[in-house]
Amino acid sequence: MNWYVLFVQTLYEDKLCSFLNRSEGIHAFSAKLEYYRRDRKANELKSLFPGYVFVKTEFDQLEFNEWLRKQEVKKGFIKQLQYDHVSALQKEEIQILTVLLNEYHVLPMSYGHLENNKIVIDHGTLKGLESYIVKYDKRNRLASLDLFFLNQRWIAGVSLERKE
Repeated sequence: MNWYVLFVQTLYEDKLCSFLNRSEGIHAFSAKLEYYRRDRKANELKSLFPGYVFVKTEFDQLEFNEWLRKQEVKKGFIKQLQYDHVSALQKEEIQILTVLLNEYHVLPMSYGHLENNKIVIDHGTLKGLESYIVKYDKRNRLASLDLFFLNQRWIAGVSLERKE
């Protein structure tokens, strides 16, 4: 399975995914982040990588380029991210995506507690990856991870409980 990255206008991510998924052998998605929204006091979803759509297919790079060129609707599509005719996603990046995202392509909230001023994740996708957390915003319940992907730092939802 080959992975490709499309750069799109942020408001068109989901619409473009719906359009691309109509084609046989194409699975397009926009990665989402589950986070706590203070004003609504509930968890919600937002784009994990705004402006990016991921495409999984059996097409090699040349077949994918040709298929993409033939698509009718291009509204919101800007360009394909690639380096010297090679897909922009490396094997390590694909592995990180498959580990952290669930089957719905969402990075779900993780839950944990503070222990000796260190974050300990009790359950969630970040369990065992606490060493990658470099910053925690307790007000918005967001953790910055020391993982760079598409030239931006990962942000993940983390809710900490008080352990007495």
